[in-house]
Amino acid sequence: MIGLAIPSLLIFTVLTLTATANILRANSTRQIEELAEHSVQSLQQLVRRSKTTLMTIAATQNVRDYLSWRSGGEVTAWPQVLSRLEESFLDFQQLDPSIQAIRLLDEEGNVLVKVREGVVIPRRETPPSEQSLPLVESLKNRDFFQGTMVLQQGEIWTSNMERGKVEGEEYWCPAMVRFSTPLFLEDGRRAGALIINVWGETAGRLINQLISPEEGAAFLVERNLNQPSRNGIYLFHQDRTCEFGNQTGSEITAFQQFPDELTSAWMSQPQGVSFHPDTGDILAHRFYSPYNDSRHGWVLVINASRDFFLAPLANLKQHILVSTFAVLLFTVLAAGFFARTLTRPLQAVIDGTHRLSKDLGYRIRIGSRDEVGFLADEINRMADTLQSNLEEQARVEQQICHTEKLASVGEMAAGLAHELNTPLGNIQALASLAGKELDGGKLDTAALRQDLADITDQTGKCSRILSGLLSFARKQHPNLALQDINTLIEEALRLVRIRQEKEDIRIDFSPDPALPYVRVDGHQIQQVFVNLLLNAFDAMPDGGTVHITCTDEEQRIAVRIRDEGDGIPAENLRKIFDPFFTTKEAGKGTGLGLSVSYGIVQSQGGTIEVESPPGQGATFTLRLPKGVY
Repeated sequence: MIGLAIPSLLIFTVLTLTATANILRANSTRQIEELAEHSVQSLQQLVRRSKTTLMTIAATQNVRDYLSWRSGGEVTAWPQVLSRLEESFLDFQQLDPSIQAIRLLDEEGNVLVKVREGVVIPRRETPPSEQSLPLVESLKNRDFFQGTMVLQQGEIWTSNMERGKVEGEEYWCPAMVRFSTPLFLEDGRRAGALIINVWGETAGRLINQLISPEEGAAFLVERNLNQPSRNGIYLFHQDRTCEFGNQTGSEITAFQQFPDELTSAWMSQPQGVSFHPDTGDILAHRFYSPYNDSRHGWVLVINASRDFFLAPLANLKQHILVSTFAVLLFTVLAAGFFARTLTRPLQAVIDGTHRLSKDLGYRIRIGSRDEVGFLADEINRMADTLQSNLEEQARVEQQICHTEKLASVGEMAAGLAHELNTPLGNIQALASLAGKELDGGKLDTAALRQDLADITDQTGKCSRILSGLLSFARKQHPNLALQDINTLIEEALRLVRIRQEKEDIRIDFSPDPALPYVRVDGHQIQQVFVNLLLNAFDAMPDGGTVHITCTDEEQRIAVRIRDEGDGIPAENLRKIFDPFFTTKEAGKGTGLGLSVSYGIVQSQGGTIEVESPPGQGATFTLRLPKGVY
């Protein structure tokens, strides 16, 4: 009986375990197949959403305004057109965190607008030629640009998933996919392309959530029979050292880690389920091509661990439980130790560095005296030095501004004596006449009262002349307030009136009371006007007319000051705002006037530009931000 019962029990146990194993394997296989199918559908939705986002951006009003401007808009309107595009792209990045970057390129591959990771990438300060716009970079030789420019309207080009190189850095940024579509003018001409970079990490998070490390693994492999160097690389894997072996130098591919019978199915079949010949793991795969190419796409693989789906059959012993508990306890203690001694201090340094980028007065506080503490101290010392340098730079810039103002005062003071001589002479004559009448005993009360009134009027005139000059020369701290642009220009004209009359220069200016106020520092903008007026006088040694016009341009007020001189040579136009650059004779200019004026206008949210057609004088255009009435 015992001999019969034991083998029977063993056979029953084996049959039960085998049947249970088959049931568990079948259930697990079905669940993994459903999970793979659902995951591929999620990838498809992700790609469709990215394409929809791209076409939505391409259809926005700001992009249409850009295309309309390219069809025949004013050349000077490009700052406003591109600025609105930058704001629009930033809004899209905030709405869709899966977007890493948005670019707008012209038909020659020049990047005119680029927003990356919530930051506007600045364009070059000066364009390569007078006819072209300032650009961020050129991508004319990149395959994704060239591929886009052969598409028809409404078509979308999709790049490989790959890592991107961060400008100026040694490392690669996380993986991404580029989606691009061509842009066309109304007459059918190509006007460039719109490109978005979508974080591949969005797909990576989806894949990593499919199955836990205890259950197995899920990864994304590229099928690229058109480009063998990319065929079989890992696009996403829970072990990050496996990803993008063709870029990172590890050279790891799926072909090296799985048998040929598995990888050949992944590279040829649209879907399937197989079992690892060595481990017994279940592997379900689904192929999806965002490029609409059966030879090129992504293979999603879910590797379900045999040990996991057969875990209910394991006969767990007490010592295994104890061992497991001991290992877990050790892991928790080790994690707590490392978190307390290394991870937390390092995280504090990282958080402190991020906060320093926004608040330079913040300092990192690390109590330890190890390498992490030393690193925090060095970062704090660097912040101290940087803050000191920035404060010194601000002080020097303010001093230069005041110095240039005093230089302008000195130039205007040349005619001050003549201006004061007349009222002072009148005062002297009136006082002398009144004295003679007193000495002669011929006191006429009415006449004396009139003489005193005339003296008071003449001294008031002298006081107003000196007050205006002193107010202009006085060192002022920036104080933004609502200002009447007509009043600022008229006050500047009064300050230079002596030299204007001396050099027989006419002023063509008609105040427009309908203009809105501007929000600026009145004294500093008045200094800019004086500098530009004095430069205009210097450009017309034989006399002429200075034309001043003010116009309302949406969010800004444009002030144009044009002289009738010989103009500025083309080779000097790019250097006109550089510090210490001057074309005047030695002793007649510091070379700081236009540089200081440029800095003042920029610091108050405005712009200053110069145009000078050959032989037609120079026109300086200031655009100042509007205030409210």
